This record gives sequence, structure tokens and C-alpha cells, in this order.
Amino acid sequence: MSSTRTSGRGRARALAVAALLALATGCAGTAGGGAPAGTALQAEGPGTTGALGFSDVKVGDVYRMAFPLTRNTSKQPVSVTGVKLLTIPAGAKVLGYGVYSVKDTPGYRLGYQETAHPTAGDVDLDKYPNYAGHPYTIKPGALSDKYAVVRLRVTGKVTKPITGCEADYTQAGQTYHQTLTCKFGLDMG
Repeated sequence: MSSTRTSGRGRARALAVAALLALATGCAGTAGGGAPAGTALQAEGPGTTGALGFSDVKVGDVYRMAFPLTRNTSKQPVSVTGVKLLTIPAGAKVLGYGVYSVKDTPGYRLGYQETAHPTAGDVDLDKYPNYAGHPYTIKPGALSDKYAVVRLRVTGKVTKPITGCEADYTQAGQTYHQTLTCKFGLDMG
């Protein structure tokens, strides 16, 4: 029978190695590819309570739905570098994401069904500048003029809502991810 004793310095070194290993593998309160969860953004406007969505949805339909507007609640600028939905149920397929400005479009476009024959008043976002793939900055305390839009196709029976709008951003040289409240429904009746 043998016993191994660890000195105080050896124990501290083992704890330090374990902490570094946890950070390297993303186990210390991080997600989103290892980036820590941020708190600088606040979701505002329609879509932050309840669910936005469509009724009479059919397989093959294509929809666009806007993420919530975002406010930088911190005292430093935030540069948004990416967006994505977190929970996409069976029967829905993301075709891509766009980023538009309320300064370019006729306001904040909540969503619409793409159709071959638009009705009066419909706004086709493809006619406006798309800032996807280009970081945009939100000043401290400011509401962003840019908003993300997901484009998705119904590929089968959708029985659950689409939830979780995630934003990736940098602030003061650090990368963060933050999940914003959002919920979209596709009622297939």
C-alpha cells in the first residue's frame, strides 16, 4: 500500500492546471464557440414578449422574420459580428440571415411571407442594402438602427416555435455571445 502526499504548492499548481483546462475546453461559463456570455445588449420592441408568426403555413412557404431591435446598455461601444437562431424545430430550414437598417428600409420590418405576387404595401428587403457579413457598431446607450432578419423555408410539419436569437459581438477587444429573447411561430393549422 502506498500513499501519495501533495504539497500545498503542488495542489495549487494542479488547481491552476485544472482551471486552465476548463477555460480551454469552454467549461467555465462559456458557450458560443468558447466566447463568454455577454450582457451589453437588451432586446426591445415587438417580439420580446409573446410570439411573432404566421398562420395558414404550408410546406414550401418561405418567410422572413426579424430579430428584436437591440440596445447597447453598456458604457462602451459594441460591434455586432454575427447573429443566429438557437432553436430551429423540425420542419423549418434556415436559408440565411440578413441585416438591414431602418434608415434604408421603410422602418422596422417584422416579417413577411415571400410570394410570387406581392400585395400593395409589401416591402421586399432584397431591394435594400444587406449588411450581413459586415460588423456594425452600437454606441453606448443607443438603440441600433440595424436589425437582423432570418429567411427560412417550411420543409415539413412544424409543431414547435423557433426560439433564441443569439448575437455575437466584440467589446473592448473581447468577443462575447448573448442570447436575446425571441419567439416565432409557424401555425400550420
